[in-house]
Amino acid sequence: MNYFELFGLPLQFEVDVQKIRPKFLELSRQFHPDFHTNETEESQQALMEQSAAINKGWQVFQDPLKTLHYVLQLTGNITENENPVLSPDFLMEMMDLNERLTEGDEAQQVELKELINRYEKELYDGVKNILKTAPSTLSETDFQKIKEYYYQQKYLQRIQERIRMNLS
Repeated sequence: MNYFELFGLPLQFEVDVQKIRPKFLELSRQFHPDFHTNETEESQQALMEQSAAINKGWQVFQDPLKTLHYVLQLTGNITENENPVLSPDFLMEMMDLNERLTEGDEAQQVELKELINRYEKELYDGVKNILKTAPSTLSETDFQKIKEYYYQQKYLQRIQERIRMNLS
C-alpha cells in the first residue's frame, strides 16, 4: 500500500496538507501501538509498522518536493541514483548563482534569495497545469517536464539552504 492509498487520496502531484491533517490524526490514533497494549506481540509489530508508514507518508506530504519525487517513483518515472540530464543553460545559471553566493555580503545574499524565489516561481508556472493533472492521464513528455522541474528544484533548494546557512 502506498501513502496515497493509506491516506485515501488519489495519486496526485500536489497534496493539500491542511485537508489531510484530520486523516493523519485519525490514522495516528487508530494505529498507534500505545492504544493497543493488549494485542499480541505480532499485532503490536504490525501496528508499529503501520504507524511508521503513516508518519513517513505524512512527512512526504509535508514537503512538495518529496511528494513530487514519491509520485515520480510510484509511476516509474524516476529511479534511485539516477543522474539528471539538465540543460546546459540551466546549469550555467546555477553555476553563476553559486559563484554569487560565495562572493556576496549579507545584503547580496538576501537579494540572491529573492532572485531564487522568483526563479522558482517561474519554473513552477511552467509546469503548474501539468502538476494539477492526474498522473494517469499524462504523456511521457509531461513526465519529462515534471522530472526536469523536480531536478531543477533540487538544485535551487541546495542553493537556498546555503543562503540560509550564510545568513545564520
